[in-house]
Amino acid sequence: MDAKTKFTELKNAWKSAEETDKNQIQNEIDLFFDSLSENERKSVCEAVDEDFKNIHAEIEDIKQTLNIRKILDPILPVISVSYLSKNYFHKTPQWFYQRMNGNKINGKPVKFSDSEIQTLHFAIRDIGKQLSTVQF
Repeated sequence: MDAKTKFTELKNAWKSAEETDKNQIQNEIDLFFDSLSENERKSVCEAVDEDFKNIHAEIEDIKQTLNIRKILDPILPVISVSYLSKNYFHKTPQWFYQRMNGNKINGKPVKFSDSEIQTLHFAIRDIGKQLSTVQF
């Protein structure tokens, strides 16, 4: 097993371990690092860089989800999510809420795509126009 794979395995084991088991896994990690050659250390550093890039991407996704929720928070009690989902996305309300909340589907968090955000923007404006034409 190469160093990058072993590092990933140890990291994942540490992340998912009970608090009482983390010391044992940390000792394994320390021994692993002490046994690495210079080339293997470089390989592990590349794996760490990849992890940081993934973490930053996840943070951006979370920020986007929170921003969408913040924008929609005052609007959703007023409009029908069922109507919005069905008429603009041709999807179910559950689909809409899953993306709005960043739920995990098949183990991966889901979010609105860029085109879905554009559709959402259009839908909110369109509904606003429809409401503004109401006359008594």
